[in-house]
Amino acid sequence: MVTMMKKESVNKEILFERVYVETPVDTDGDGRYDLIAVYIRRPVSTLHGEKVPAIYVANPYMLSCNENWYVPHNVNQEVKVYPAQNIAEEDIRYDFSKEPTFAVTEHRKTSGYAKTSPCTEEVELEGINPIYDHFNARGYGCVFCGGLGTRGSEGFTLSGSREEILAFRSVIDWLCGRCRAFTNKTDNIEIKADWCTGKVAMSAKSYLGTMCIGVAATGVEGLETIIPEAGICNWYDYYRYNGLTVPALDWQGDDLDILAKYCFSRAKDPDDYEKIKDAYAQQLENLFINEDRDSGNYNLFWDQRNYLRQIENFKASVFIIHGLNDWNVKTNQCIPLFQALEKQGVERKLLLHQGEHVYIYALKDAGVLSMLERWLDHYLKGIDNGAEKEPKVLVESNTDQSRWFASDTWPPADWSYVDFSIRSASNQKTSVIVDDLSKTAYDKASDNQKEWLDNLVLAEEKDAPYRCRFFWNPWEADTSAQKTAHCSADELRISGTIKVSFDAAIDKKTAILSAMLVDIGADCRITAEQVPVEGDNTFVFGTEASPSAYKVISRGWLNAQNRTCLWSKEDIIAGQIYSYDFDMVPTDHSLKKGHKLALILYGIDAQQTLRPDTVTRIEIPTGSIRVQIPLL
Repeated sequence: MVTMMKKESVNKEILFERVYVETPVDTDGDGRYDLIAVYIRRPVSTLHGEKVPAIYVANPYMLSCNENWYVPHNVNQEVKVYPAQNIAEEDIRYDFSKEPTFAVTEHRKTSGYAKTSPCTEEVELEGINPIYDHFNARGYGCVFCGGLGTRGSEGFTLSGSREEILAFRSVIDWLCGRCRAFTNKTDNIEIKADWCTGKVAMSAKSYLGTMCIGVAATGVEGLETIIPEAGICNWYDYYRYNGLTVPALDWQGDDLDILAKYCFSRAKDPDDYEKIKDAYAQQLENLFINEDRDSGNYNLFWDQRNYLRQIENFKASVFIIHGLNDWNVKTNQCIPLFQALEKQGVERKLLLHQGEHVYIYALKDAGVLSMLERWLDHYLKGIDNGAEKEPKVLVESNTDQSRWFASDTWPPADWSYVDFSIRSASNQKTSVIVDDLSKTAYDKASDNQKEWLDNLVLAEEKDAPYRCRFFWNPWEADTSAQKTAHCSADELRISGTIKVSFDAAIDKKTAILSAMLVDIGADCRITAEQVPVEGDNTFVFGTEASPSAYKVISRGWLNAQNRTCLWSKEDIIAGQIYSYDFDMVPTDHSLKKGHKLALILYGIDAQQTLRPDTVTRIEIPTGSIRVQIPLL
């Protein structure tokens, strides 16, 4: 979505302003606190004394991005082997009680005051959803900020960092009268947000939703609620998984340093960029070193970007919206956040839909927009409309998109773990994976990921030595002890986190260990396609035109050297048996009667992990395999 902010096109009832908020950080090292450009759309009535609450979007993509700078890292390489490490947990814990300090030598002195700061030039703000026009009309001010290092602002993009969060927080401080903003970057003419009631919400999707979470984790006063959609609460779990580089699906080779460089739209001003390009190059080098792609370990860099570490600071209510089929920002972000908020007793709501990485305000029969209206009216305007008393969890069914499951917790209270029944086709005592990417259907030159996945799931066992596959029909229990009430259900709802454990002997000093749970059965499944509904400006998700044979329910991965710890590697002696366990990405999936489950254990994931050439033999005592399925 692109919103064009032009003087002649702005609603006469809406004032369009730009101010420059003073942050508490100096990331570009020029001796002055960085100023960040903030764009405001507020009702003209606020010029005459009316005060309104604000909805604030922190959007580093907003002022265009460096498309030509987006060059992914090479993933066709080996997983690096490390000698045993002895890294203690205290060595990787970031101290959030200590704010970053800067050698500021020049403090701005206010030289005057202005009541307004109209933006009279044509400005294009990218990625701003039209919903904010809707909320302007409902009596809210809407505030948009690209943040540090974006076009028109000072500072450097340091994605997810403490500095970035503090800079975005300063906009709320300004809206609540606790810091300064100026009409431009040179004249020191100060402007106050006296039109704002001091009640603020943050909202939007992806990186934007992530900033909602990060700012709320500071406990800033005045932030009454956040609505993160597909937001990240822990950057490590976005770019890594148990000691492996595992970025978003379809974004192989992506990493945080690339994101920071991509968003550094300040570089689009040649005169400005020339002055700071060397300093920014050094910052990028620091990002690359500290993100530590080679080891994939959790470290101080990632701990700083783990907002769950500050969960006790949350004061704002939280309305989380997330797609169950979002493999960009996976559900291992929204679920830990919701569960942590639940433990803290924070007002919360979770909506899980069948889409991918998309806005769903117009999803037919979902009522999302009206829910948001009630939520914001309640928390920003104090209207007693019962928004906080509605079900805390809504989950859209994958078998009938008009059906929504409601509960007050997730997974729902009546779930329990049931063991996946491991039955080997040949009753072999040892299951062997010969992890050799060259023997799969994958071709590096053509990057045929769909063919690789089809082959991994569907190939006959004799044609697939690179994986172990087990089938289980939950309606056909193996023993009387497993015959439970679910055997008579038409559908089984898998709701929660699937747990995998097994013993293994590996013939190398490291290995990629992967697991996948798959719904097997021909069916015309819901797709991610958004199909417009004629006549009412809504959409529904599409349905496959012809039956597909399977759907991946969830996956998980582990660097074998991180078998007990995220931040410290352990030795692997070739041929020695060790125990491994890890979680798959949380899911909520209904399995139809007549379908069955497939568990696939494998090594290299051509879609998600590094793609080494090394051939690794992994021997797993079949009896050691345990997979726990969270069933209702």
